[in-house]
Amino acid sequence: MPLPVADRLPRLALGLALPLAMAATPLWLRQGYSLGCGFRALTGLPCPLCGGTRACGALVQGDWAAAWAANPGAVVLLLWLGLCAAQAVAEGAAGWRRVRPWPWWQPWALRAVGGGLLLSWAARLAGWV
Repeated sequence: MPLPVADRLPRLALGLALPLAMAATPLWLRQGYSLGCGFRALTGLPCPLCGGTRACGALVQGDWAAAWAANPGAVVLLLWLGLCAAQAVAEGAAGWRRVRPWPWWQPWALRAVGGGLLLSWAARLAGWV
């Protein structure tokens, strides 16, 4: 299915923004920048995404073990977002959208990513990770 130019440019921009933001994460962490976690500030407990920035920085540097140790659920989420970014770039550059949904947009894949994030969070709250 052809994409109009008005849809192609935003797909390209969003698809390229994620890898660029991920590539900047290690530098951002070395500078000591942190947004903090509002959930942790209110409850004293880590949120499902706590450690996600460190996991992203470790993934960019190729340290899968450190990324997994920071937040396993965030690693799964970041990999899924990488697939979505690649899809956006491919569709924006080619000017075509698949008629059938990509595999990572299937309901089972979305449930797996969300479930992985929640399981990781539950394991961290229980002290298993």
